[in-house]
Amino acid sequence: MHIIKIQKKFIVVLILIFLIISLLFCWKRWSFDNQTYGIYTQKSINHTKDMVKAKKEPYVNAQQQLLSLADKALKEDVKTPFLLNIPPAYKDSEGHSKTSENLTKSAYNAYVLSLAWKLTDELKYKIRAQQILNIWTKNNRLISHKDDTPLVSAYGGVGFIYAGLLLKGDEQWDQSSFRKWVKLTYLPTVKVARDKENNWADWGNLASLAAYSYLDDKNKFNKEVEYTKHLIKTQIGIDGEMVKEINRQKNGMFYTYFALAPLTQSIDIIYNQTGVNMFDTKTKEGEKIKRALDNFYFYTNHPSQWPYYKLKDLSTPYKQSVYNNWSITLYEAMSGIYDDENYRRYVASYRPVIGGYLTSETPHHVVWNFPTLLKPDL
Repeated sequence: MHIIKIQKKFIVVLILIFLIISLLFCWKRWSFDNQTYGIYTQKSINHTKDMVKAKKEPYVNAQQQLLSLADKALKEDVKTPFLLNIPPAYKDSEGHSKTSENLTKSAYNAYVLSLAWKLTDELKYKIRAQQILNIWTKNNRLISHKDDTPLVSAYGGVGFIYAGLLLKGDEQWDQSSFRKWVKLTYLPTVKVARDKENNWADWGNLASLAAYSYLDDKNKFNKEVEYTKHLIKTQIGIDGEMVKEINRQKNGMFYTYFALAPLTQSIDIIYNQTGVNMFDTKTKEGEKIKRALDNFYFYTNHPSQWPYYKLKDLSTPYKQSVYNNWSITLYEAMSGIYDDENYRRYVASYRPVIGGYLTSETPHHVVWNFPTLLKPDL
């Protein structure tokens, strides 16, 4: 009898040990799945990996699209100025394009390579991404606060921060220099854009949120959350129009997108970081955001009815293509947030959507990129 009792106690202990190990494994898995990387979560990355493994479309083609860009980025040189200054586009178009491309291409490549690493676990992508960040950290010492530099640093340079967020968990990477660059060189410049009133503020707010998320500065991140709410309140009119952009006349439609895209991406980062959902139409912020999206959606489908320019301004037909897909990019991302058949139908024939381009094969801005491959995780 005594031996039987000992055996029963031993079995109970084994069961308890098994349960504890199982709970620890589940907790570790849950903790891993709930990691966030600014605009992405581990949960959304795992979902995409599962879909690709199961050969599900449009995920397979979307990942091939990403990897083709990542493979190209592996071979491209990094041109880093000691002092970055980007002249105004309307005064020096050639100089603006050249200096902007140097910044945006490097930031975009670092971001694309980091994302490719997360989805494939191939070290070559991670190593090259880290090299790009290290080169910029070493060679770029000053970023001007003048001309178009703050804006381009926000809408293009934020790719560096996205890359940093994706690579942050790699303990083998010495991030001290990059963190210093983000804090002392990058943030002061994008703050200049952040303190404006129109789309500059939206881009500056997005770049600041991403940077403070990377730096783990919760206090400043939370201040930016309040500023995002302020931008929604002051920039979206009663009918959903972007009141700071519609005075651009024939360019008003593009600039409406150019304000809405970073504003919605900021809401995405805030949700991933805090769980606060400003997309929710039951909130005052969510109600205004959805109204703005619906308003703009109507005019993207009926551009001749855009009330803020004359028909003679429509010299170029409003159309979408692989490298001219800015509004498609926005609504592909939003189709992952809102159960809106109009959004899904609008983007269906353009998948997989690449995002971030205007009219050429050179990336222009880093927001809602690869929205077919990785939709927002709400």
